[in-house]
Amino acid sequence: MNDIKTFESLCVTSAKKAYLATHNRNVCNYSIAIATRLNLPEELREVIRYAAFYHDIGKIGIPNSILFKPEQLTNEEWEIMKLHPVTGAELLSNECNQVANVVRHHHERWDGKGYPDGLIAEDIPLAAQIIAVADAFDAMTTDRPYRNAMNENDALAELVHCAGIQFNPKVVEAFLGLLMR
Repeated sequence: MNDIKTFESLCVTSAKKAYLATHNRNVCNYSIAIATRLNLPEELREVIRYAAFYHDIGKIGIPNSILFKPEQLTNEEWEIMKLHPVTGAELLSNECNQVANVVRHHHERWDGKGYPDGLIAEDIPLAAQIIAVADAFDAMTTDRPYRNAMNENDALAELVHCAGIQFNPKVVEAFLGLLMR
């Protein structure tokens, strides 16, 4: 019986690694494309590249039972999930404070209702605003344990709907420009 539990744990951990690797790569590619479209300086694009790739590193501390839960999270579970940007920033802070700061704030919202610090609009680092759009698009367009993927058009419509509420409108506009060419 212990062998089965160990095997199941290994499979979920492998699934976690595969999921995070694919998601992080996608978010990184989208983020760099947005940064390039916005003509951001190379130094900032490098920060974005690293922060986008490692934006969810804090999820290594989230229990698999929460990360892969096939139904809606409870309030308690959601509070645990919301810790991942802070954990990620702490893990990265010895390497690069600028990257760590972006990772910490990639779930802030334009309207100030995000986490962990409730930053609003321009107070959110631009790099984090870019990653937020890329992260949301990839999350919406990939299957999750709790729901099937949206098609790209519906995901883009959701980004447009949330521009000025959850996302920086200029970042959403830049992302749309990439996909609408």
